[in-house]
Amino acid sequence: MSPKRIFLITLFVFFSSLTNFAYSDTLSFGSSTYEGDVKKGKAHGEGIFTFSDGSKYEGKWRSGKFKNKIDKKTREIIKLNFDTGKLSTFEIRGKGTVGWFEAEKTSSGTYELTTKGKRDMDKAIKREGSGSDGGGSAGGGCG
Repeated sequence: MSPKRIFLITLFVFFSSLTNFAYSDTLSFGSSTYEGDVKKGKAHGEGIFTFSDGSKYEGKWRSGKFKNKIDKKTREIIKLNFDTGKLSTFEIRGKGTVGWFEAEKTSSGTYELTTKGKRDMDKAIKREGSGSDGGGSAGGGCG
């Protein structure tokens, strides 16, 4: 391979890899701003989202989302949106190792699974239960 061709391939690989790096920038969301690491136009890495009233969310962002721990079993998912500033949803940890599921804050200030969250958690529990026996076990099959 010629040195020129090697140089061009190296240059191409170098510039292609630059698209995966995060860089520091400021993003505006109406009267709110995000300052910090940005990747592919979204908050990604360490950064601070500041509302017009001065309140802030500070931490590690992934693809424009921030997970704010409320307690051991509940978290708020904050998604940055160029039109509205932020979109906030909630999740509740499922039983065992099944994951996190969509929830909502009730009028009394507690959190409970949405209909979709309940359905998704039930499906995940069934999948977890059916995978734990190795696809079938020897012995009685009494229903």
